[in-house]
Amino acid sequence: MKNFEDIQVSIKDYIAQVTINRPPNNFFDFSLIGQIAEAFSELDGMDSCRVIILCSNGKHFCAGANFAGDRELVDGIDPIDKLYKEAVKLFRNKKPVIAAIQGGAIGGGLGVSLVADFRIATPESRFSSNFAQLGFHQGFGTTITLPRVVGNQNAAMMLLTGKRLKGDEAFKIGLVDFLVPQDQLLHKTMELASEIASSGPLAVEAIRNTIREGLADAIEDIISWELSEQKRLQATSDFKEGIVASSERRKPNFTRS
Repeated sequence: MKNFEDIQVSIKDYIAQVTINRPPNNFFDFSLIGQIAEAFSELDGMDSCRVIILCSNGKHFCAGANFAGDRELVDGIDPIDKLYKEAVKLFRNKKPVIAAIQGGAIGGGLGVSLVADFRIATPESRFSSNFAQLGFHQGFGTTITLPRVVGNQNAAMMLLTGKRLKGDEAFKIGLVDFLVPQDQLLHKTMELASEIASSGPLAVEAIRNTIREGLADAIEDIISWELSEQKRLQATSDFKEGIVASSERRKPNFTRS
């Protein structure tokens, strides 16, 4: 397994642990998502891996995307376009993924957590699709993945209000599969991973492929739409106000312009 700049990968007893290492907030960009996608692809080809744990070092699992970075073209491609191209690859992996979520999974960070088949969190965990509060449009395929997990009504509530859910609230609507004390988070995640790893690996991959049939293609299509809406809204005064209001920790004054 190759060494990566911003993630750590280890394998033991058929369980691979992919750890995001950009503490404390673990903001992502196309580079980080690309590294995770490459690691997932490598692990897909390894018989020593039957299930993947996605976790992170730091205060938060992932507090969102880093849109404040350099926007110069990368290989002739806008880095935001490149980010979403890499994101689609995450949904094409063959091995089951379990996300261990401490702290926040916010905005795009929620989208990252929804790549996983299962999410395990703590009472201190926080989940939010806060795009509308920023005058923005959700991305990372959340348009599809969130309703798929919590149902259309719960997804609409999260997306249209940007409400931040506590761990117990996320567990109640099915966004989280297990809720455990902070000091038991990794233990419970390993426990579930071990259960999956003890099943027939060919059967697990076949069953998962059937359950997720067409998901990656649907994600690729919707991400293209999400990105076009994000770019449209980025040019509005409401988006600028949303970003400023967020940084100033005040209620935004949107004017529909």
